Amino acid sequence: MARPKKYTQLSLEKAVRAYFDSISRDVIAQERVDTGKRDPDGHKIYELKPILDRRGKQIVLLEYVVPPTVGGLCNFLGIDRSTWANYADIEQHPEHEGTVSYARSKMRAWLEEQLLTRKDVRGVIFDLQNNYGYTERRELELGARAERVAREMVPLSERENLLREIAREFGGDADGGAGGS
Repeated sequence: MARPKKYTQLSLEKAVRAYFDSISRDVIAQERVDTGKRDPDGHKIYELKPILDRRGKQIVLLEYVVPPTVGGLCNFLGIDRSTWANYADIEQHPEHEGTVSYARSKMRAWLEEQLLTRKDVRGVIFDLQNNYGYTERRELELGARAERVAREMVPLSERENLLREIAREFGGDADGGAGGS
């Protein structure tokens, strides 16, 4: 007999939302505004005023005190990563599709924001490529020489030289070997 599921659709949804609530907070966006006054030393006095959007509504920023992660979510839920992976399998658990999608979109949005605000983004890029289907695309303009190679019978040595140039351009091994000698 199979072990009963720890979470129903509703209890998982509530628990996932509770996880994100437990690691984040709302911060009112504010800016320093000159009051037109000066302190006794002659310095300008500023006050913080809320920033309003174009509709006149106060802007509230979502700030994660702890980065949202699948591991953190699993720890919070008291489940193994494999259990989360099972919940995320739409064929096995179609009832959890909305909750899993919600969690993934929150984590992906945080990662995308990190791409724009962090100096070192290697880990963020790794996560997006391996867990969210992002890919890195590089393009190389080969020019007239490559067009000639493509349409004419060009000597093997010239084709090899062009391939070496392409490999160098993309940071690969110019000799095509594993370290070469």
